[in-house]
Parts: sequence; structure tokens; C-alpha cells
Amino acid sequence: MAQTHSLRRVLILADQSANWIVAGLRQLDRLALSINEFAVENKETASVLVCIFWRPDLDQSQRWAPKNSRLTRVTSTINLNTSSFDLVLSTRLFLYRKAVRQLMEALISPPEIISPISEKDLWESYSQRVELLPSSRDGSWEYLTDGSQIDEVEMKFLRGCGKSQDGFVSRYLNRPTSRAVTRLLLKFPTTPNAWTLLIFPIPIAASIILFHGTYWYFLWGLVLFQIFSVLDGCDGEIARAKFLESEGGQRLDDLCDILSNILLAIGLGFGLSRQAHLGGHSGWFYVVEGLAAAVLIGVNESWLALEKSDINAVQSTSLGEALYPRHRALVDRSGMLFFGEKFASWLIQLTKHDVAVLFFVLLAAIGQPAWILHLLFGVTAISLALAAKAFGRRRGH
Repeated sequence: MAQTHSLRRVLILADQSANWIVAGLRQLDRLALSINEFAVENKETASVLVCIFWRPDLDQSQRWAPKNSRLTRVTSTINLNTSSFDLVLSTRLFLYRKAVRQLMEALISPPEIISPISEKDLWESYSQRVELLPSSRDGSWEYLTDGSQIDEVEMKFLRGCGKSQDGFVSRYLNRPTSRAVTRLLLKFPTTPNAWTLLIFPIPIAASIILFHGTYWYFLWGLVLFQIFSVLDGCDGEIARAKFLESEGGQRLDDLCDILSNILLAIGLGFGLSRQAHLGGHSGWFYVVEGLAAAVLIGVNESWLALEKSDINAVQSTSLGEALYPRHRALVDRSGMLFFGEKFASWLIQLTKHDVAVLFFVLLAAIGQPAWILHLLFGVTAISLALAAKAFGRRRGH
């Protein structure tokens, strides 16, 4: 049985590194938020007391206390007494997300209070204790000896900010690009929701471009949808870097993704209709198909969002981490696993949004935009049929 760790008192050794901004947060703020994250997940019954011990020779004007609306389970003080601490940290210690538990497990025993001759000796003793902390085997923390390491640590941290649900296009193309953009955005007070709203005009503009119905307009319109797909990863990376995840933010991101797919279907429908008219043919079929695909996309995504899926439905299979929670019960109950997990895994990977958008760009490049609309309509119709089947099975139990 795993040992249960609890936090009551944490000592943070602070020097000039407390003000170092790494991945969008000052080091002292990151440590406080990491402790708060642990307290929330560990369901601590009382707030964790964080004692900030500033280096004695540091000027008073350089000292400050972490203040963040998300620090709901942490209180801070500069008052040290003779009580022991459950954990000793340093502002030179960069913690990855959810690293506090691993850090506590790496310690052989809780650090005890010691009583050197002076405050300076006390600070140095604790500082040496942190420096002797064993290296993280799973990359949960880094010790920054100086500011020149910040860039390297930021890049390493952001490489781990992807999601298990990412398709192979996201992992090898979209994420490397979005991480470079995110590193730049983290130098500014950018929030995930602000970024989501800032880039949403891209699919609107792309849809309008598709309306023109010529080869180059189709190609550049799809390229813009690909750019949106890449930049859409930045909001999640910002959220994970700055501890800004929220259900509201996730809902906003999902809504913009759904609307972008709807705009793609409508833009293609009217663009193909215009192309057909320019060629002397009736194009109303494409308008109807585009609008029908848009409706199916809206209904399908709304159904999945409202479906109270059993999150652990396929957790025992290799597909569990590759799927968003709302899709897990759908896959399990739809009968897709009848053909085996390997088949289902390949089918899921090939129909992921990141893979589909890049494939659509290639179809536009070879002059086959009509197939994009046909695939959008067909795959969404099949997905909706599977969702209906899964819903029927759930109602039957």
C-alpha cells in the first residue's frame, strides 16, 4: 500500500532567484502554486503554512510574498519558529507540474529544524540540504544554479506540456511549432482564454476565403485552418505552465474548435458551389452538403459534450490515454473494439483533428477540395451513428 504523504509546514529558501521568471511565472509563485496543487489533490483538511526564509543579506526591498487568487490552500509567513518542516524547498528549484509528491517521496525523512549559531548559518545549512537533493529520475524538478539555465529548462518543461490525446501530426509538427510560440507568449501576461479568443478570427477569415471557390483560395483557406490548428495548442500550454487550467477555459476552447469545424464545412460548401457555377454546373448540392455537415458537426459535438460518459470505460485498454474522457465510453459501447484495439487505435489516430486538417491541406493542394467536404460529412455522420448506438446501449443497461 502506497504511503500517504501530508503537508502542514513547508520552508522555502528565497534569494534573488525568487524573481526569476521561468515559463511565465516567478519562481516563488511557482513553488507556492505547486504546493497549493498538491494540497488540493491530496485533499488537505487545513491550509499549508509556507514559511519564506529570505537570504539574510538580501535587501528588504527585494522581498515579497506570493499573491495569487489560485492560492486557496496555502498561507505564507516570514515567521520561523522551532517547529519542524515537512518539506524544504528553494527558489532555485524549478518544479514541474505535480512534482511535490515525487519530491517528498525522494526524501529519506522529513527535514528537522536545526539550530546553528546565526540566521546566516541556518539559511546556508538549509540551502546545502536542498542542493544535495538527488536528481529527479522522472524529470520532476531541476536545480538552477544561475539564470543562464532558464532557457534550457523552459524548453524542456514545454516539451512535456503536450497531451496524451495528441495525434502524431501534433506530436511531430504542431507541438514543436506551438511550443516556440508559447515560449514567446509566456514572456507577456497572456492568459489561455485571451489567446483562444485572439486566434479565433483565423478560421472566420479562412472560411470567407473558401467562399471564393478557386484553387488558390481553397489552398490558402485550408493553410489558415492548419495555422489555427497549430496555434490552438498554445492556450493549453500556457494554462499548464501558469496553473491556469479551468473548466470554463476548456469549454471555451472546445466551443471554438467546434465552430471552426462548422465554418470549414460551410466555407467549403459555398466555395464548391461557386466553383461549380463558374464551370456552368449547378452547385446547390455542395451548399446542402456543407450545411448538413455543419449541422451534423454541431449535433455530434453537443451530444458528446452532454453525454455523461464513464471516464474509466476504456481505461483498462491501451486506448484510455489516447482518448478524451467524453469519447471513451463512446468507443467502448459503440462496438468499435470488436475489430481489436490495434484497429481501433489506428482508426482513432487517422481521424484525429490534427491529422485530418493536414490531410485536408494536401487534398486542397492536389485540387480535390470536394473530397474534404465529403469526408467531413461522412466521418461526422458515422461518428454520430456510433454515438447514437452507444447511447442506446447505455439506456439498455
